[in-house]
Amino acid sequence: MVVLVDAMGWRLAGADAAFAPLLTERRPLDTILGFSSGALPTAFTGKLPREHGRWLMYRRASGEGVFHGFGALRLLPPRLRQSWKLTGLLTRLVERRGVQGYFNLYDVPRAELPAFDLPERADIFAPGGLPVDSLWDSLVRRGLPWRGWNWRQSEARARAEAIECLERGREDFLFLYSAVLDAQLHLEGSHGAGVRESLDAWSAWFGHAREAARRAGREAWLYLCSDHGMVDVDQTVDVMRRVEALPFRRGRDYLAFYDSTFARFWWRTPAAREAVRSALAAEPAGRWLEPAELEREGADFADHRYGEDLFLLRPGALLVPSFMGRTPVAAMHGYDPAHPAMPGLLASNRPLPPEVTHLSHLRGFLERELDASGALVGAA
Repeated sequence: MVVLVDAMGWRLAGADAAFAPLLTERRPLDTILGFSSGALPTAFTGKLPREHGRWLMYRRASGEGVFHGFGALRLLPPRLRQSWKLTGLLTRLVERRGVQGYFNLYDVPRAELPAFDLPERADIFAPGGLPVDSLWDSLVRRGLPWRGWNWRQSEARARAEAIECLERGREDFLFLYSAVLDAQLHLEGSHGAGVRESLDAWSAWFGHAREAARRAGREAWLYLCSDHGMVDVDQTVDVMRRVEALPFRRGRDYLAFYDSTFARFWWRTPAAREAVRSALAAEPAGRWLEPAELEREGADFADHRYGEDLFLLRPGALLVPSFMGRTPVAAMHGYDPAHPAMPGLLASNRPLPPEVTHLSHLRGFLERELDASGALVGAA
């Protein structure tokens, strides 16, 4: 039984001995630079972003992307472009164009959407859903009876159905992903009452899971993991105002995408690049990422699909406004992975090999556990 709780970091839960006491083996799990859009594929494939191709939710469009034709929205009054009714219509249109993965239009300027694209087109929680071989593909090759739940189901429903599956004992591998804690942390911060309630619920749930499996005459091998931690926000930074005060225009002289912790740029004139880099170098709450750092983090893309130059805020600082929203949140991720609050968590009632320390090690570890369990029906 593998549970992946988004944003359940080591600092938040792992170091607390009272949390999930059944999971006696536990350690921090180093994460990647970026967000869940890159972290989850890394966990599922065992590869870094440059190898599996996924990093951030939005990339620069190459050819005709899923937002083609949206440029006509510039003809609408600004008030209507960002309205919730139009957002709903555009979201359904993008889904009809074949996007099955998770996405959100957030506050991305609607008329600028054609310059970007969504890398996550398929279901990353299903076989064939990623550009490279994944854990799910491996389960199919093994002929293993398994079942999974993800953000498409409510957390309460997923937990209840997982208990039912454990009681029946028909599957050899169960996987449950939840993003509820991530949303609560954004809303409340690490000390929020709802966050504590969520942790308490998960702590008790593993006991129910073990007993459910025993009722089926089986011993549950339990694993809890996370893709990243979370940092409480202590500062907002108006990066957009710094850039837009320059005598260069977005869309003409440069293309920009403003994430919650990143400002990403593609250049159309050398003068714009020099001016923007100089302006943001004077911002004390952030720094330009060097090519060597991107290479080390596995986020160096030869085609610069996610940005030619990237400016990253320090842990605890938040881009406001950004394309992700104009309202500050209480906690955020997407910072330097070396920050103490950024590692995720790996915990189990099974021994954890000392070499499993990074998110990219998770897939291989789980497959070796499957080998050890003897749950092999087909050819491995």
